[in-house]
Amino acid sequence: MDLRRELEKLDDNRLAYVLARSKTTSTKKACADADISTSTFYSWEDRAQLEELANLMKVDRAVEVEMRLREALPEAVQVVIDGLTERRYSTQFKSAVEILDRTMGKPTQKIDQRTEHSGKIDVVVEWDDDDGQN
Repeated sequence: MDLRRELEKLDDNRLAYVLARSKTTSTKKACADADISTSTFYSWEDRAQLEELANLMKVDRAVEVEMRLREALPEAVQVVIDGLTERRYSTQFKSAVEILDRTMGKPTQKIDQRTEHSGKIDVVVEWDDDDGQN
């Protein structure tokens, strides 16, 4: 299927829906973003085709982004590596951290969850016997 050709066949409302739907996971949100009512959308007999076009757009966009990132990867890595030889220590340090994070993973961060309510907790349990026995 030629995605562009199929999109060009759509009327304005359907095209607006497909574009909005390709950017969201909700039919309701896509309808709102496209400025059409959900009842209008559900009255269309070609809903399945519109959903398919939206999914194709979503996949096409994801593949495009992934491919462009992969193409830029060698240059980005070189920029980080070049930062190691910069005169300013902060740039060197940031570059070194980037390399370490990407090769060894980010270190686990400790979280201190103490609050003003932290400390000793007293638990008192009381009950009454319903059957009248002690």
